[in-house]
Amino acid sequence: MAETDGPRWLVLDGYEDEPAAFGVPPYVGFHVRYLCGVLEAHGLPYDYLTVDQWRRLGRRDGEAGQRALLANRAGLALLAGAVVPGRYLRATPISLPETRSLVGMLPADVPAVLGGWAIRGWRQQGWSPLRRGLFMALQDADATLDHHLRTGEWQHKRRTAEQWEAWARAGAASAAVSSHPDLTHPDHGGPGPLTYEVEVYQGCVRYKRGCRFCIEPKKGTPVWRQPDDVVAEVRLALDAGVQHVRLGGMTDTYTYLAEGVGEMEYPRPDPEPIARLLHGLRDDERLDLLHTDNGNPSIIAEHLEEAEAITKTLVATLSDGAVLSFGLESADPNVHDANWLNCDPSQLKAAVGLINRYGRERGPRGLPRLLPGLNFIAGLNGERDQTYDLNMALLRDLLDDGQWLRRINLRQVEGEGFQEVNPDAFAAFKRRVRDEVDGPLLQEMLPVGTVLRNVHWEAHEDRTRLPSHDVPERRDGSMHGQAGVSFGRQLGAYPILVGASYLTTLESMTDVVVTGHGARSISAVEVGLDADAATTSMLEAIPGVGSKAAWALVSTRARRASKRKDAAAPLVPDVEAWFADAGQRLPSEVDVHTVLRPGTWREVH
Repeated sequence: MAETDGPRWLVLDGYEDEPAAFGVPPYVGFHVRYLCGVLEAHGLPYDYLTVDQWRRLGRRDGEAGQRALLANRAGLALLAGAVVPGRYLRATPISLPETRSLVGMLPADVPAVLGGWAIRGWRQQGWSPLRRGLFMALQDADATLDHHLRTGEWQHKRRTAEQWEAWARAGAASAAVSSHPDLTHPDHGGPGPLTYEVEVYQGCVRYKRGCRFCIEPKKGTPVWRQPDDVVAEVRLALDAGVQHVRLGGMTDTYTYLAEGVGEMEYPRPDPEPIARLLHGLRDDERLDLLHTDNGNPSIIAEHLEEAEAITKTLVATLSDGAVLSFGLESADPNVHDANWLNCDPSQLKAAVGLINRYGRERGPRGLPRLLPGLNFIAGLNGERDQTYDLNMALLRDLLDDGQWLRRINLRQVEGEGFQEVNPDAFAAFKRRVRDEVDGPLLQEMLPVGTVLRNVHWEAHEDRTRLPSHDVPERRDGSMHGQAGVSFGRQLGAYPILVGASYLTTLESMTDVVVTGHGARSISAVEVGLDADAATTSMLEAIPGVGSKAAWALVSTRARRASKRKDAAAPLVPDVEAWFADAGQRLPSEVDVHTVLRPGTWREVH
């Protein structure tokens, strides 16, 4: 990219969250990278900024600091991709009020393009700022920006296949990757949790008669990228320091380059292209985590032989903990017919059974290798009093059959033209799913004592990372073991929330032992805690060790310290003897030797 002392563009990443695209940290989305790719292709200098960095600037320097950042810019490109943001652990997409505020601060002479599905949604809701030089892109924001840079005019544009490849590759090495705050650790510069969402194809094979509530069929005929092109892009990202990748943009992993799209109701999967893509990615040893997202149960059920071959490839190449989201949406045939839904309960059962047959084996991170997820949507047309009962009956059938579901997503339909949701009925359904299905499944999949590898700790006290967490003392280990609550998760698609009943070191990765279960989360204690330094809060987190036992152990250790002649000698050379000396029984629920390691000789200065 050409460097110059002149004005620079600003690319502001407001994060995207679409049915087939995810860019909320630790993910970096592909649409914002395409915007950067356009500027790279034109040789224009620019800065990349996440909305969280924008918020941090406002907290630190106020509106004056934000205005100063926007002053003397060559232009602004904003990506906003979540019309109604959900609940997130690490970050939250930009909101409409925040976008209004930013636009109000932008100098009048700075051109700006605003893109993403949130921009389209907000415009449909009536937001249309009157400002010279500002353009709300209703097609591809990157192609719209490219057209403006070439002609000086703003027009809605769609990218061509050639532009798609060019901007994808340029974006892989752009500032959206190299300057992303999650690429490296904020203190020691080691690897961060950044996960690179790569677009494999656009659209849905059911584009002629797709689900009425979904935006994907509106994109038209599916447009595929070839396996070698995707692999080439990912290698550029790996060159830039990326280690984790998710295959995004796919409404259905099984219909990648399928046969009969547009001609067959259920296009026939082709196992060869997806195998070439996945094995091509895995050939690069720098790639650590690899996940994918959506699957269409009806395609699997109607083409079991081909789907079986693809499933075997997924299990062999994806990292454990992979989840295929299945969009059933409703088990009610009335709702299915009224909304052109993609599968019925019998097809779903066949697909769930196939994935369970091959995907339940536990992988190196401690998780089943590949499991189905399941989506329900309330408020679709045709919904009636019996709908939630039919949904529960289907879930009960799956449990009775011994099938595992990794994630059940319950949400309400968005947009106009649908029914009002009965809030009491929906809330009751949600409680039943969490209590009768999610909780028991989690206990069966991850029983107490299960070891999970590489949990990334992200927040203290609240499940959402707060501004107060972004300080060195929460990351340098000085607070480790203090009283409090910590939250983390493994990297990957739809990770399980992990809670520890003491403060961990944020932005660190540690292994944990499962100690308990919630409806959608687990409690855990870290593996290999130093018995010489374990605090009462850490000890109490071990099942079977209550507050009295923890104090007895700490007191025993303190007495040993007062009598120790060699200051470098370990206080707890034998964990079992320590418990016995304190008059405490060893815990039976978990292996205490996994949680606690003996103290070691220390250098004394």
